[in-house]
Amino acid sequence: MFVINRLRRGFDPGFLAVLLICVLAVWPFVSRASLPEGTDAELHIFRLHELSYLVRGGEFYPRWAPDFYHGFGYPIFNYYAPLTYYLALPLELLPRVDAVLATKTILVIGMIMAGLGIYGFTRDTWGRRAGFVAGALYVYSPYLQYIDPHVRGVVPEMFSFGVFPLALWALDRLFRRPSAGSWLASGVLVAAVILSHNLMGLFFFALLAAWSGWQAILVWCARRRSSADKAVADPPAWASVGRLAAALLLGLGLSAFFWLPVFLERNAVTLSTLIGSGDNYDFRTHFLALGELLAFSVSPDWGATQSPFVFNLGVAQWVGGVLGVTMLILGKARERAQLAFFAIAALAVLFLMTAYSEPVWEALPFLPFFQFPWRLLGAVAAMLAVLGAAGMEPFMRESGAEDGDGSRRTILRGTRAAWICAGAVALPMMLALPLSQPTPWAPFGEVNTLRMSLIENSGRWLGTTSTADYVPATVVMLPQRRDSVVGPLFDGLPPDRVNWDSMPDGTEVTTEAIRPLLTRYVVNAPKEFRLRLYQFDFPGWKVTIDGQPAETELAEPEGLIVVIVPEGEHVVEVRFGTTPPRTTGWLIALLSAVTLGVFALRSRRIKPDEASVPAFPASLRSDWPALVTVAGLTTLALLAGPLGLFHNQSQGLNLDVPAVESYYNFGDQIGLLGHSAAPGQVMPGDVLDLTLYWKAQRQLPIDYQSFVHVLNEAGELVAQADKLNPGEFPTRRWPLEKYVPDRYSVQLPSDLPPGEYLVTAGMWVQSDGWRLPVFDDAGRPVADRANLFTFRID
Repeated sequence: MFVINRLRRGFDPGFLAVLLICVLAVWPFVSRASLPEGTDAELHIFRLHELSYLVRGGEFYPRWAPDFYHGFGYPIFNYYAPLTYYLALPLELLPRVDAVLATKTILVIGMIMAGLGIYGFTRDTWGRRAGFVAGALYVYSPYLQYIDPHVRGVVPEMFSFGVFPLALWALDRLFRRPSAGSWLASGVLVAAVILSHNLMGLFFFALLAAWSGWQAILVWCARRRSSADKAVADPPAWASVGRLAAALLLGLGLSAFFWLPVFLERNAVTLSTLIGSGDNYDFRTHFLALGELLAFSVSPDWGATQSPFVFNLGVAQWVGGVLGVTMLILGKARERAQLAFFAIAALAVLFLMTAYSEPVWEALPFLPFFQFPWRLLGAVAAMLAVLGAAGMEPFMRESGAEDGDGSRRTILRGTRAAWICAGAVALPMMLALPLSQPTPWAPFGEVNTLRMSLIENSGRWLGTTSTADYVPATVVMLPQRRDSVVGPLFDGLPPDRVNWDSMPDGTEVTTEAIRPLLTRYVVNAPKEFRLRLYQFDFPGWKVTIDGQPAETELAEPEGLIVVIVPEGEHVVEVRFGTTPPRTTGWLIALLSAVTLGVFALRSRRIKPDEASVPAFPASLRSDWPALVTVAGLTTLALLAGPLGLFHNQSQGLNLDVPAVESYYNFGDQIGLLGHSAAPGQVMPGDVLDLTLYWKAQRQLPIDYQSFVHVLNEAGELVAQADKLNPGEFPTRRWPLEKYVPDRYSVQLPSDLPPGEYLVTAGMWVQSDGWRLPVFDDAGRPVADRANLFTFRID
């Protein structure tokens, strides 16, 4: 009872309020079964299933996925951040919980963690009400609420947005008041940031390091002022900065089992395919314009394969950021030195998302691996949330609260301040209502190895990646799918990796799968021969014959393992083991864990400074307006959902989204329902952004390619954009009941002369070079393109 009462006294009920704030954001996942196909969530579900199969088979930290890539296997688990898979794994191992439900649970937890973490950090510096505002601004930023979890389905990246503010909060607590809990939380959460997502984990670790460096600068400045003016209060000790540095290094060490092999074995796999040139993986094609960043969110269209959306900051978010910077400049904000970091960081991250930063992306060799500058929207959302909350804080203070410059004056009183807090929390939620009803999805279906293999065979992806990334570098040419390899999957058995076609006459081979990454072959050969295996070679694979290291070769250009087996009866074992970088990584992680434990135990002997972390009322009585507003707004949104107030519903040949509707019938195969509005003034060198709305009229027998051409008055081509897969997926997979939005960015020449230009679009077959004709109402071919609109260059 003593422990329970102590925990009850130390618990801030504000966290319950934040949970209430998060309800509307997570409701689509909580209220609907399953997860949608066709997003990255699908990849993570099958990775979790493969990991579960490996762990059940005794491989507790596998770095190789044996069933992927048509059974040839590849080292995805050696290179991809493991945290979300291992958090979901205990759930997936439970009865009646499959990989889909386990993955969705982790996704929802990540979204809630984002709100709780940003609340905790902001609350400790700017107060509880500011924490409420920060939570609402962060959770309902368009990228966190909709784009990342629904459009993209990148579960690890979404989870990183939840871990980052928790790690920041833990470091702040460690800086203010070291304790066993703050030491353990800081080290573990910094490691969790790194282990959450390859790219955003790296970016967020850099942000945490930058924030820690900022604290060091503030300590240095405070100590200089203290030495110059004895009247200044005692500044923080350098030990506070040392604790931050130690926590960062220990977090880095705890995660070394992951990042050290990634770094030292980076040349063992193909990574160049992650960086595109003029295609979807080229960062230059994904910079954001200011207009898109500042735009309002658009309602999803349930009649589209992928609802239209914009990569925007969120109006409430950028308005809050502007307010925070304004209050900072005017000197009205509390803790201005702390707030300055978030203002600088927000501007820096915003800069990296615009085309003005292209020289920076080209100069820093690791940045192109981020591929999409807009993925930094999640990071800037955290900065803007803190800025917006701190900017609102002066308007939400109770009577007698301290001003930013230390003077005491009444800003607002009682209930009025509480209602301003309620309005500040409600604003981002109200503006997020258009994103609160994503398109419903069909049941995901059964998750098993056979289905994964069949998806690979369909060409949707290979090995849960789409650009041949992480394939062993020795694979010069990807081998063809072999029915003899994947055939056993239909019977629930592991792939058969023996190349039976190359087996000499009279040779007998019996295969026994000891563990998923250990296979034993009992061989009886009349003469020496080469046992060829349909299995990619990679550092860590070890082959023994009768317990002794065997001589192996590499089958080129496929990069497969070949074992030289002598005459007679032998036992050949092929197992996946460790390497020096992997062993070193585990040793560093173990040493870091011990060191972190020592620091935590030592901190228990230090009497904490209770004044270093503010206390908060045990009741939310004074904040009832915010609670009532959030509860009412959430209830209203959930009740209004079935009425279709917050989404569009295109049906048939009619579009329920802003568009120029002009129907073109392409060969009774595909209809062009319309296109986005023509641009206003166009200048040479501009990028012409255009969205086409296609719809399949029947099941398509082949995959068509699309084009957008810009023609001058003489009919000559001056600019173009082409798609191998219109709408980003093959036309043979287009559904009949939904239209396909197809987005283009056409770069106009910088020397484009004055005149009138025609924008056209059409479908063609790249392999044969012919275009799909446009039919008139009588079914006669009248053209081979659709003339969309004209623009003029003066």
